[in-house]
Amino acid sequence: MLNVLNQLPELIAFVESVECNSFSAAARSLDTTPSAISKRVAKLEDRLGVQLLQRTTRSLSLTTEGAAYYERVSRLLRELDDANDSVISRGKPRGKLTVSTSLDFGQWLLVQSIPQFLAQYPEIQIDLRLSDRVVDLVTEGIDVAIRLGTLEDSRLMVRPLGQTQFVLCAAPSYLKTRGILTTPNDLIHHNCLQYMFQGRPEPWMFWVDQEWQAIPVKGSFYSDNGGALKNAAIAGLGITRLLGFQIKQEVERGQLVLLFPDQLTPGLAVHALFTHQRNLSPRVRVFLEFLNRYCKQFLGEMEKNLKTMA
Repeated sequence: MLNVLNQLPELIAFVESVECNSFSAAARSLDTTPSAISKRVAKLEDRLGVQLLQRTTRSLSLTTEGAAYYERVSRLLRELDDANDSVISRGKPRGKLTVSTSLDFGQWLLVQSIPQFLAQYPEIQIDLRLSDRVVDLVTEGIDVAIRLGTLEDSRLMVRPLGQTQFVLCAAPSYLKTRGILTTPNDLIHHNCLQYMFQGRPEPWMFWVDQEWQAIPVKGSFYSDNGGALKNAAIAGLGITRLLGFQIKQEVERGQLVLLFPDQLTPGLAVHALFTHQRNLSPRVRVFLEFLNRYCKQFLGEMEKNLKTMA
C-alpha cells in the first residue's frame, strides 16, 4: 500500500497529461511545471518498464500499453475522488458532473432540464459536452453519456430513458404550392429533405398495406444536422423526417404541419450510459434518477401532444 501511495503524484501526472493532451496543460491544471510533469511520467514508465505515451512536439498519444493502463488508473482515481466527496459531503451530491450527448438532443431537450436539476442540487456543477461523435467515456472522463439509437459498447452500464418518435413534416407554404399528400407513396413526387447518417441517407419506412415499406424518396437537400433540415423545411424547401422533440415547437406555432403521423416507425431509443462502478458517486446516482423521470415523462407527453396536433 505504501508503494502505491508513493506513486500517486506519478499516476496523477500521467492521467492529467492524457486528459489535457500535453504536459504544459497538465502542469497548469496541477499548478506545477511541464518539466515536473514530464519527469513524473518518465519515472512511472521506468518503474513499469513500458512506454505509456508517445511524445511529439505538439501532442501526446497513448501506446497500446498506455491505453490499457490509463483506463484502469483513471477509473481508480475517479473512484478515490468520489470516495473523498462522499465522506466530505456525507453522501450529499456535490462536485463536477461531466455529461455527453448529441448536439440535437442536448440543445432541444437536455438543456431544458438542467436548470431544474441544478436547482435541486446546487452543489453540483455540470460540464455538458455536445457532439455527434461517439465519445469514449473512460478516456475522455465522461460520467454519463446519453445516446440515441443502437448501442454497441458492451463495457458500459445502460439505463433506458424512453423512446423518441419519428415525424414527417412540411411547411404550410410548401403544401399549398405542391399539393396535399394522401398516401406515403405520394412522396416520390415531392422534394424530400433527408438526414445523412454515416454518409448515407436513412430510409423512410411507413406502415402501408399491413406491412412496413421503404418509400424511395429523393430530393435536393441532404444534411447530417437536424436543425438544418428543420430550417430548410420551415423555409418551404420540402418535406423532411425528424424526431418529435426537434420540431415540437414549430408544429405548435403552425410553422410545420405533420404528415402521416400514424404510419411512421418509432424513433430512436434513448439510453444513459456510464462506466462499471460498484458504488456510483452520489452526483451520478441522482442525475441518473432525474434523467429517468424527466425523459420518460417528457418524451411520453410529447408523443401524445404530437398526435393531438396531427
